[in-house]
Amino acid sequence: MTEASAQDPVRNGPENTSPAQEGEVPAPVSAGPADTPEFGVEDIRRALSARAAQPGSTDERLDTERDARSYLSRFAQSRITGDRVYGGDHIEVLLGQGHRSVRAYQLSAQDIDLVSSAFLPPASYGALLRDSEPFRVVLLSGAQGHGKYAVAQRLLLERGHAVLQCLEPDADLTRLEEASLRPGHGYLLQEFGSGGTAPALTGFELQRLNSVMRARDCRLVITLRDGARTDPELAKQTFPVSGPPTPWDVLERHLRWWLGPQRTRRAEELLRAPETAAHFAEPQSAGTSLARAAEDARLLSESSAVPADAVRQVREQGSLRDAHEFEKWFDGLEDLPTQCVAVATAVFGGEAYETVSALATSLGRRLQPPPTAEHPERPRNEAVTATRATRLRRLNASLVGAQVASRHGGAPAKVVRFDDPRTASRVLQNVWEEYDVLRHQLPGWLKDCAGHELATVRTRAAVAVGFLAELSFDSLRTGVLQPWARSPARPLREAAATALVIAAENPELASPVRDLIQAWAGGDAVLRATAARAWTALGRSDTGDAEEAVALLDTLAATDSAEIIEAICLGVAESLAAPDGHAPRDALHLLRHWISRRDAQRRTVGELSFLFAAADLLEEMPARGGEPHRRWPKLLALATRDPVRQRDIALLWDAVLQSPETYEAATQVLTEWARMVDPDPSGRRALARLLHTAAPTDRSRRFLLRHVSTWNTPDSRAARSAGQILSHFDSKGSAS
Repeated sequence: MTEASAQDPVRNGPENTSPAQEGEVPAPVSAGPADTPEFGVEDIRRALSARAAQPGSTDERLDTERDARSYLSRFAQSRITGDRVYGGDHIEVLLGQGHRSVRAYQLSAQDIDLVSSAFLPPASYGALLRDSEPFRVVLLSGAQGHGKYAVAQRLLLERGHAVLQCLEPDADLTRLEEASLRPGHGYLLQEFGSGGTAPALTGFELQRLNSVMRARDCRLVITLRDGARTDPELAKQTFPVSGPPTPWDVLERHLRWWLGPQRTRRAEELLRAPETAAHFAEPQSAGTSLARAAEDARLLSESSAVPADAVRQVREQGSLRDAHEFEKWFDGLEDLPTQCVAVATAVFGGEAYETVSALATSLGRRLQPPPTAEHPERPRNEAVTATRATRLRRLNASLVGAQVASRHGGAPAKVVRFDDPRTASRVLQNVWEEYDVLRHQLPGWLKDCAGHELATVRTRAAVAVGFLAELSFDSLRTGVLQPWARSPARPLREAAATALVIAAENPELASPVRDLIQAWAGGDAVLRATAARAWTALGRSDTGDAEEAVALLDTLAATDSAEIIEAICLGVAESLAAPDGHAPRDALHLLRHWISRRDAQRRTVGELSFLFAAADLLEEMPARGGEPHRRWPKLLALATRDPVRQRDIALLWDAVLQSPETYEAATQVLTEWARMVDPDPSGRRALARLLHTAAPTDRSRRFLLRHVSTWNTPDSRAARSAGQILSHFDSKGSAS
């Protein structure tokens, strides 16, 4: 990461001042210039040059948000066959649009290879494979723990579906329509009927699904909850999974797969160890599910300890899957500092250990009074015994090498995460619902964290508030979200917007969230700025209404308020940073609409929003042959692969280069584009083509070529770009 991730995304406020004392959360980010009378639109224009020189803060914030949402997934509590969870590190997919959508995740290449290489068929598999062949929708029945999920995956692979997607728990199958399916994909739905929120599957609906799947060359395999009641008409497409392999066989096959052929000696050492056999011989292991055996194999493969210790670690982690055992584990953490590290790791997993430890210390100070001479926090001369390694081992957490944001740029560090990704959400939910003292202190602590000097910490705090808002929306709305939305500090307003978008993913909260944002949109300038950030984020999400978001932004854009303009600029940049789809398209159309109008306020907002996105957004381009790593401006990459978007972006460039208010900032951003692609021949050609389209008149060509000619010096760092552009204009007969 670059230093930009640790700085204010738009302007350089006073958040990068003296370091905080060790063990303390740095003071909340200052409200900054935008919260003083002196801050105005001119300050936003001047900030563009700094953003262009140090791009990438929008992408880094979104990457952090995605990582935090994955780590603290709201689906982590939805248990599925195979002890798998919806969400996690999988690629999330939206099937359909708007209220007709169904969420899914795409299984990774590793998942596919595992079921291809380590699958052990049950005794009934041959007959099942033969008898299910005519059907596009197959239902699998059988006892819990017989491996129905693995059978479902293998069945789809054997039918030729190379891409598999798992539908969210309790998916409403009536929403699966032909237009929403990806051609040739295989779909899975696990433990159907376990949650009770989806409509029952009828014979009529099964016929419809068969037709829909056949039309798109897809298949759907549904595993039924043990003992689930189904429509009798489903019987001919329901097949039993019986005669499963033994848990030990699954453990052995999966352990060898995880360790690979280079570590067969380690596999043999673990399998021959008496502790491993004893673990599976324990009374509670008699009913061990195949999924539990497979998970134990993965955990064993990741341990470098001697077999006895490795098995002990697996046993401890496995016991935490039980809710009662999990509560006993948290209650049994030996001291308050360790409990605080557990909470901080749940919220800030993925940050450097030193950062997480400092945040945990600040939570501990909220939970107990400051030490006095009569009651010192630690008796005089007492030894320090709580080592990092001991504490992490007690928490079932680990350190992983990574690049993290720091005060002066990216730096290598060890980041901390729970070994089991489900632990984070369980810790936070357990603390919120069961521990009154902690629940009372969490909002204030998270507010401090949302004002941290590191943007990554601020983002993770906002995601945690969104997670908690799903558990207790009314409490968080009045006690946290409303005060944050009114705050003079922009980081808190952004945190409120992020938290609301996450909360809105719960269908039951979508309407209250939208009503709250609408109310903010009718408030003062600060509340309207928060509404603008929330609406742009909601509009680009799977759960939002893009048309409604665009309409509200259009209303808010008629303003001279620097806070609102800044919020719209940041929101539009995030929309344009989204993967190719409706969000970038809608954002570009909105910018063109604003810039083409005679309304000076909206035109100014449109010009500044475009330039912020142009200055900040980046895209990693695929390497070609032996070429080095390539990085382009995101909007240049978008224009290159989409002729329609190229026209939109070219028209926006023409507008900002012709505008007296933005000409200076626009030329600075364009110069940074030229410098970025200067070493890359294909990048230089793409920029030349785009600028030729962006200069349709003699006047615009003169303005553009006059500026490009200033790069044509040996020390400009954009000389090759200048030569390419001038040559392109000459070849088209357009130079004047």
